[in-house]
Amino acid sequence: MARVSLVCQAVVLALTVPLYGNLGLSFEWGTIAPHALLIALLVGIWTHHQLVPDRRQGAVVNDLMIAVALMLLLTNISSPAQYAAVRLGQPLIDHWLAAADGALGVHVPSLVSWTRAHPTIDVLLKVCYFSLLPQFLFAPIAAGLIFRDRDRLWEYFFHFHFCLLVTLASLAIFPAACAFTYYGFESTIDQSRFIHQFEALRDGSFGTLRFDDLEGLISMPSFHTAGAMMVTWMFRGRRWWLVPVAVLNVGLVASTVLTGAHYFIDVIATGVVFLTSLAAFRLFGRRWMPANQEAPTSSSFGVKR
Repeated sequence: MARVSLVCQAVVLALTVPLYGNLGLSFEWGTIAPHALLIALLVGIWTHHQLVPDRRQGAVVNDLMIAVALMLLLTNISSPAQYAAVRLGQPLIDHWLAAADGALGVHVPSLVSWTRAHPTIDVLLKVCYFSLLPQFLFAPIAAGLIFRDRDRLWEYFFHFHFCLLVTLASLAIFPAACAFTYYGFESTIDQSRFIHQFEALRDGSFGTLRFDDLEGLISMPSFHTAGAMMVTWMFRGRRWWLVPVAVLNVGLVASTVLTGAHYFIDVIATGVVFLTSLAAFRLFGRRWMPANQEAPTSSSFGVKR
């Protein structure tokens, strides 16, 4: 599974690196240092366990180190790739998304007005919305250190890669400026940085990428919704964990629309993406799972034998 991840990341790099210079985008490389140090630390711990296996901890802890390192690496590759995707200048699809919402009887500005009239609900929705990043980190830690379930860890790893790469590709082909821009209302979540960077990328006035100032630019499908789904799925079958996680993530999915961050159709489309990820894992992902074994060995970085 880890080798497949590296191949996918290499493909993304091969496709995007030539674009940055051609599209007038450059990097302030000093801003990547904290991210690079964290990834290097995790890889260093993994390397140590490869050379000096610790049978008391088992292979799952070793897997956790390399899985989180590769997820962070993918994030640091795909986050700037969003900017190249938007800079490509493909036609915006907001009118199609708004029309789809209308066909479903949903009007996002009206929902946001309702949310703004209920401040307590607005605060709770924001808490749910901003819980995604901690959840992304907690889910693999729970699988590796609490449940010690290697299969669940690598399945989560698969869904993270699949959904992120699909949403990134969708941004490049079908970009959207989001509901708050299309309708002209103010989201209850501050979107000023998104609006500035998205519009500056589209008009060519944005040129320098900083890793400490990267914004999520994906609208359809919603990676927030995909994250809520994959984390909740990771806790299935563990009732005492699943119930609070599910409640939190129902709020997270609701927040994407009720705060005005997304169209409702974005959520529907994300459900299709995640169902596709589940099917892809059953068809292909299981073949790439590391072999189950009691102690970490070099094969934990490979595919199932």
